[in-house]
Order: sequence, then structure tokens, then C-alpha cells
Amino acid sequence: MNYGKEKDMKRLWYNSVFIIHNSVKGFSLVEMLFYVAILSLSLIAVMQTLLGVTRSYGVLKAAVRVEQEVALSMERMVREVRDANGIDDAGSVLGAHPGTLLLNSSDISGGARTVEFSIDAGKLSLKENGVVTGLLTSTKTNISHIVFRKISTAHSQGVKIEMTMESGTSTTARSENFYATAVLRDSY
Repeated sequence: MNYGKEKDMKRLWYNSVFIIHNSVKGFSLVEMLFYVAILSLSLIAVMQTLLGVTRSYGVLKAAVRVEQEVALSMERMVREVRDANGIDDAGSVLGAHPGTLLLNSSDISGGARTVEFSIDAGKLSLKENGVVTGLLTSTKTNISHIVFRKISTAHSQGVKIEMTMESGTSTTARSENFYATAVLRDSY
């Protein structure tokens, strides 16, 4: 009789453990849908943040490129204007876009030299003595507007430069206006 009770107890214990193990089946369908929805919203938020950061980086990169290239090109134009002896009015296109500036200057040995700034396919071109020496802007930027204005007074001559430079793609485009004024040497 003892043996029967012991067998019944083992069977009861086995069935209890089996029932406990069988009752833990996993997540219900509602819980799974809830977790999938939360995960989807989290992923959408992360993707939007990454897209925003990428777009901001592109705009910042375009702005830096514009600033660097304008600094170099404006500095070269201002330096050449300051070193020039005069402005060639006949060879220059002043007060209109696309402008061309032709400067009469002298080289180190004192010989005559001409320097010309103009636009070639949206890039700032430099010519010395009628020969193209290079572009002052890269292929990653575009000059959409450039105007040279001659300033003349009784005692001096100068040039005002107005330039708009663009860089970037449609989503990261950056366009800035820049101005510089330089007075020719020995004219003040």
C-alpha cells in the first residue's frame, strides 16, 4: 500500500512539473504585435535621426568648401588688383554678369603683364598675358554670379567684386554672396 502512495505521489509530482512546463508557451499574438510596433517606431526614429545628421553634414561640408574656395579666389583677385597699374576698360566687362576683369600690370623684371579674371563653365579662370594659367575654383563649386565694378575718383581707382558661389547637391546645396573691394597701387 505504501508502494501505491509513493507511485501516486511521483505521478502527481511529474504531472505538476509537466503542467507547469506546458503552461509557459511564449508570447501571445497581441504582445508580439505590441513589441513589433515599439521596435518599428524606434527604428523609424533612429533612421530619421541618421538622415538628419547626414543631411546636416552635407550642408556643413558644402559651406566649408564654399568658404575655402572663395577665400582663395577673392584673395588672389584682390592681390592682383592691388598690384595692377590700371584697368583695361576695353577688354573688361564691368557692371554686368558674367563679368570679366582685365588688369594691366608688370612682372618682376618690370615687363608688361596682363591678368584676366573671367568665368569658364561656372569656374573662375585666370589668364596671364592671354594664356590660361588655371582655374581658381574646383569642380565641386559653381560661380553663379560675378560682377566687377570700377570705382574711379579724382585720386584713385579701385574694383568692387560681387560673387555668388554654390556647392552641394539638391538636398545639401549651399549658396553664398561675397563682396570685396581693392584699390590699385599708387592710385591713392
